[in-house]
Amino acid sequence: MKGETKETLLFWLAILSGIASIAGFFVALSSDKNKVIIVLIAIIVFLVALLLSVWYAIHKIVHKEFDREYLKLSFFTKYEHIDQTHIVYDGYRLIQSKRAFLSNIKWAFKWTGSKPPIISSTLQNCDGTIIENTSNDYDHVVLKFKKALSYNESAVVHFHASMDDVDNTAQPHLDVKVEEPISVVDFRVILAYKDANFSEKARFMRKPINSGVPTDYQILETVTFNSYSKSYEYVLTNPEVGYFYRLEWVK
Repeated sequence: MKGETKETLLFWLAILSGIASIAGFFVALSSDKNKVIIVLIAIIVFLVALLLSVWYAIHKIVHKEFDREYLKLSFFTKYEHIDQTHIVYDGYRLIQSKRAFLSNIKWAFKWTGSKPPIISSTLQNCDGTIIENTSNDYDHVVLKFKKALSYNESAVVHFHASMDDVDNTAQPHLDVKVEEPISVVDFRVILAYKDANFSEKARFMRKPINSGVPTDYQILETVTFNSYSKSYEYVLTNPEVGYFYRLEWVK
């Protein structure tokens, strides 16, 4: 149903409810119980129509101001190789709702291995169902809030993936898509299986979101491997919008 149609229906519903309530007022002058019931029904209908009209007006204003359901305030991501084939990924996002009621969000991801990951969350409800290739070759899952967020309410969203790279086809990189201003993105990659002599540097790169060329990445800098924690870490603050940012390492 189009927006204009909804608006018209709500308008006429409010008008009819007002008429019904006025008529009910005069009927209420009678002591007849049936007429009293009619009055109460008319008042309830009027109040429901009024609330729907107010809700729709707020909903329309919010949608006009924000084309997205929520804002991403910060993002912390960890990609951990337990061994050469078993990988655990955790992503934490601090978001702010830009809807009157936000009951769930879609978390998009792209796993380059051949075996589907097992998805869960410790903070939201998630049945693990993966919806494939919905946008730009990305899959997604639905994370449902245990309590819906109201307008401007913030919350931490958690995405957990357990992956098995049995045939060694997964690509050694971690990407984050920045489509809107965000304060911080933290990249952390743990390679627990590397030996004490491993010292290869990772590359931190970016490419425009609208670029369809897979190799169109610009190297920004290199990241040193921490041999004690066996990890790479890169903190990106206030990144320029409109880019894929990638941390790529030697597998």
